[in-house]
Amino acid sequence: MQPIKSNTFLQGGKYRIERLLGQGGFGMTYLAEQYLLKKKVAIKEFFISDLCIRDDKAGVRTVTQTDMVDRYRQKFFKEAQILARLNHPGIVRVIDIFEENGTVYYVMDYVEGESLAEIIKRKGALPEQTALQYIYKVAEALEYIHKSNVNHLDVKPANIMIRHDDNEPILIDFGVSKQYDEQKDQTTTTPPGVSNGYSPLEQYRPGGIGSFSPQADVYALGATLYMLLTGQTPPNAHDVLIDGIPSLPNSISSNVREAIEAAMKPRSIDRPKSIGTFMRMMGFSEVEDTVIAQTEKEDATRIIGGEDVRVKVPSKTVFKKGYKAILYGVIGALLIVLGGYFFYNYSQTREAKHYKSFARDSIEQMQKEIQSSLDSIEQARKDSIEQIQIMEEEHQKERLDQFSLKGSFYNQKNSWPVEFVIHVDDDGQIRGVYKNISQKVSLAVVGQLYTDGSMEIYDKDRILVVNITTYEPNEYSGIATSGKTTLSVSLTEHH
Repeated sequence: MQPIKSNTFLQGGKYRIERLLGQGGFGMTYLAEQYLLKKKVAIKEFFISDLCIRDDKAGVRTVTQTDMVDRYRQKFFKEAQILARLNHPGIVRVIDIFEENGTVYYVMDYVEGESLAEIIKRKGALPEQTALQYIYKVAEALEYIHKSNVNHLDVKPANIMIRHDDNEPILIDFGVSKQYDEQKDQTTTTPPGVSNGYSPLEQYRPGGIGSFSPQADVYALGATLYMLLTGQTPPNAHDVLIDGIPSLPNSISSNVREAIEAAMKPRSIDRPKSIGTFMRMMGFSEVEDTVIAQTEKEDATRIIGGEDVRVKVPSKTVFKKGYKAILYGVIGALLIVLGGYFFYNYSQTREAKHYKSFARDSIEQMQKEIQSSLDSIEQARKDSIEQIQIMEEEHQKERLDQFSLKGSFYNQKNSWPVEFVIHVDDDGQIRGVYKNISQKVSLAVVGQLYTDGSMEIYDKDRILVVNITTYEPNEYSGIATSGKTTLSVSLTEHH
């Protein structure tokens, strides 16, 4: 490690380095002083420890793989630009960017406090009410960046600072974040990086997550809540794939347990589709329906797990989508108009009783006709669902035929292209051939396809055993073991 020495000045004396705060694979973060204002700031420096060296005067020089370092330096610069455009109280604010000493720096507000990871280490698991208050605020910040097509991709307790002044959580470290365009394709190339226990399975594959995926941050936020409530680091995604997540304590509210389990599903398509959906599973306010009016309400009370939890949340008037809501609204309006009409014109006449009876009969007839329409709509909906299920079953039967799974086995250093050419019969029995393309090795394999889409494939002597599951349609990930060797697996289905 080669940090800048204390009392070194940057930008012609504008900033004075005080000490190193932390170091990652692609940068160092320092506590510094904006010298003339006497204001504490945090400065992040681009520095790849394995590829860069520092001279006696803080200069940075690349010693190998210059092209790759240059690409990552540009990514670092874009990271700062993304952060500078974001304006949310729950996200650390970038206030300056500059190049100096042969590298790039950006300056952020210094959050004086401690991370949730440090709090858990010091105090242990948090009370449910406290944990949910923190998670709600982090969820607001994530919803904000998702609206800008940005994935954070490194949400974890260590990257959530709790400010001492007001106990507010601040999301930091956008070092592996990605910006996506309107078509949800990535516009930045992020250095590969995963956090065991918090990164979802799809983040382990080569190249990481290529398309905008709120579900990736949903997984990390659910894993973070798991840590806050248990005091234990969550199992990594590969262990979750094989064994599921450990049972959560019964003291945790059932809806919170179910939300965490849903957020940490191995397949992204099985998780809540957004941060808002995840939060609603735990009883928080609607965030995605059409908003007609909104007022800010301080210290709103939400019932979570049988307790009154006071959090600062917006109180919203929401228009509920769906044909039933619209239809009942029309019914109510018609009944009011019709009832008022008859009451106003005839209640004072000799024929009032007759017209009141007529109105009552008309209303009853209208209600019967509307109910009949609703029954027909509901039956049509059930028929549609049944038809879709039949089509899905037929599609599944069609899929249970010969197809190939192409991809790679890999670890942190190397990858090996492989292919499985297999046949799955009606009972889910697998038979076929495994091929290691680079080593020109073939093995006859058998196995089982399970109802959840996961597979176990192995040769007759169990020299090679592969456990995989789908995390996207036609995309598979898992673990291959051969003796004491364990490799990650990434495969794509080809018919």
